[in-house]
Amino acid sequence: MNRVKILMVLVACILTMSAISIAQEDLQRITPPQGQVTLTIFVHEGNLSGLQLPGVQVAGKDASGTSFNRLTTSNGSAIIYGQPGAWQFTFSKEGYKPVSLNYNVTKTHEAAAYLQKITQSQGQVALTIFVHEGNLSGSQLPDVQITGTDAAENSFVGITDSNGSAVINGQPGAWQFTFSKEGYKPVSLNYNVTKTHEAAAYLQRTVV
Repeated sequence: MNRVKILMVLVACILTMSAISIAQEDLQRITPPQGQVTLTIFVHEGNLSGLQLPGVQVAGKDASGTSFNRLTTSNGSAIIYGQPGAWQFTFSKEGYKPVSLNYNVTKTHEAAAYLQKITQSQGQVALTIFVHEGNLSGSQLPDVQITGTDAAENSFVGITDSNGSAVINGQPGAWQFTFSKEGYKPVSLNYNVTKTHEAAAYLQRTVV
């Protein structure tokens, strides 16, 4: 009987130690490195009162120019560390209009943004663009920023998802594109988009 009690006490001690270890790991995860601040960003649908959106890609740079890339969790939030100051953000999710903004992050706090669903306007077309590494047979690259203008000179911005693709909507005709990703040579090109379809491009690594 005493052995059973001793075993139960040992198990309780192990469980308690495990809980303390997990709590310490969680604390480390939410504590930014020295000199940095933490921004918890919540992304909503439609407006700031809308549902919180999971799976939103949050990419950008902190005040020192260091890149970050996160996906919002099931509660629509992402935690980002960085040097305090002016940060650049791009929010993107398939089926929603991408949003780019600058935000002054001077201390650890929370903020919010929102995305609106894409409703294809009459006369518009959609281009699904796949971006590869090295050549058109290479692996598909996530986190590539795509900027440009459609045939009516309307600006667009997008970022490739985990499958290396992004959907761009615009007026049919001659479109201008710029593809960029840290560590790769940027590429600019013109492409005639006359109907809804798919296309591909590729980036090559920067040789240091």
